Amino acid sequence: MALSDTLVFDERLYDAQVLQKAAYRSINSLMVDIALDGGQFVCTLSSNIGVDEPSYRSAVQEFKKDVLDYQLRHRLNAETQPIKNLILGLAFSKTGLISE
Repeated sequence: MALSDTLVFDERLYDAQVLQKAAYRSINSLMVDIALDGGQFVCTLSSNIGVDEPSYRSAVQEFKKDVLDYQLRHRLNAETQPIKNLILGLAFSKTGLISE
């Protein structure tokens, strides 16, 4: 018998790409279906064949942690992108690769 859970994430707080990354990381233990419904991402999780209940419960917890981790990384990347671009621009401007 397959185990299943439904998790809901507000699209104002979470990006779809973040949920997809977390789902991919969990691919050995979980199947994750992601749907958008009224401003919320609904993630239906179910156990893969051969995954026992304790392993499934552990995988669900890891999925939740991964979603939070990837969301924070996503936000940090977006916030620091202008600074990264400035640093790269300055670094390449001194190489002679770009004509003045």
